[in-house]
Amino acid sequence: MIKGFLQKLLAFEKFLEKNEELDSEYKVVLLQIAVPTRSDVPEYRKLASQVHELVARVNGRFGTLKATPILHLDQTVDFDSLCALYAITDVALITSLRDGMNLVSYEYVACQESNKGVLILSEFAGAAQSLGAGAIIVNPWDIVEVADAIKRALDMPTEEREKNHRHNYELVSRHTAQDWAENYVCDLHNATSKAPLPAIHTAVLPIGEAAAQYGQSNNRLLILGFNATLTGQIQFVEGRTDIELKLNPELKQPLKTLCDNENTTVVVVSGYGRSILDEVTSYYSYMLHTYYI
Repeated sequence: MIKGFLQKLLAFEKFLEKNEELDSEYKVVLLQIAVPTRSDVPEYRKLASQVHELVARVNGRFGTLKATPILHLDQTVDFDSLCALYAITDVALITSLRDGMNLVSYEYVACQESNKGVLILSEFAGAAQSLGAGAIIVNPWDIVEVADAIKRALDMPTEEREKNHRHNYELVSRHTAQDWAENYVCDLHNATSKAPLPAIHTAVLPIGEAAAQYGQSNNRLLILGFNATLTGQIQFVEGRTDIELKLNPELKQPLKTLCDNENTTVVVVSGYGRSILDEVTSYYSYMLHTYYI
């Protein structure tokens, strides 16, 4: 489903519609190899049926006794034969709707050292991030755009084809699986090595500005921390139940004043258990929201 077979076939049909006058000049055949998978899934069986119907429609509409526009193979092709097909193909059309990377595009480039074929690549394939500079990038949902890309690829001058292929071939040749593995292990080592943590600087609250905005606002929401904000600094120990927490006496009246204001909502968040919070803030329980995180 995510490989965009239907979108590819519709785009090829649109290409044939727009270029019927070139039929005698162009001998364009779309070869689609669809390896059978998940045949027990109803959605995949439905998709296969839709693909077959569309292939029959296009071939019936544009085919002749001498030529068939679409060759659709529902079978597995061995890797040597697949590489041979890659090598003689003038254009690779990748229309993935979602794709983590798409190995086909890399394999195609690797097999095109002699032919210098053109790669049409979906913008939704991960490979577009690395091979995009040497490919024609398309949105597979835009049938007309893909159809025009096919025409552009077939008409592309030799110099441009060679330039694009050279860029992608160098990238594929240089960034091998071995190269990726070595870089990954190196990055993993760097991430786990002991290094000084960067200093964290907490911005100081501009009291005057905050007070002015508080006075000008109609409704206020104050979210306050608990430990070291409303109480003294206490080291949290998970599972410990003998912790004695007390609100800072100097904050009791200001906190009550805030809670008494009907246009002000005060929320206290803490990692301590709800029972501890409820006990410490019992005096304000009717007007204070406490949350355990």
